[in-house]
Amino acid sequence: MSSQTTAQYRMYLGARVLWPPDCPDDILEGAINETQSCLKTYEAKDGQKMAEHLKKYLDTNFEPFWHVFFGKNFGCHSIHEKRRFIYFYIDKTAYLFYKTQ
Repeated sequence: MSSQTTAQYRMYLGARVLWPPDCPDDILEGAINETQSCLKTYEAKDGQKMAEHLKKYLDTNFEPFWHVFFGKNFGCHSIHEKRRFIYFYIDKTAYLFYKTQ
């Protein structure tokens, strides 16, 4: 048996969230709800505008400096503030948000 753990996901507010989440519930809920709202507002070709909107939302509501990534095939290795990392899927798109100092 491998010593690596397999990522676990759970459905939460209509998103498939990496579980357990590494952020407080209010930040996770806000990030998912705002992302779902953006998906209704922005077209697929407006990804940059959507990313800017999400970053501004997170910075305004949960202090700066948030980084926002989303797509269908990407990897990331980063250092972030403790309890300020969010990773979830809506449909086939992955969303990654994390906060730095």
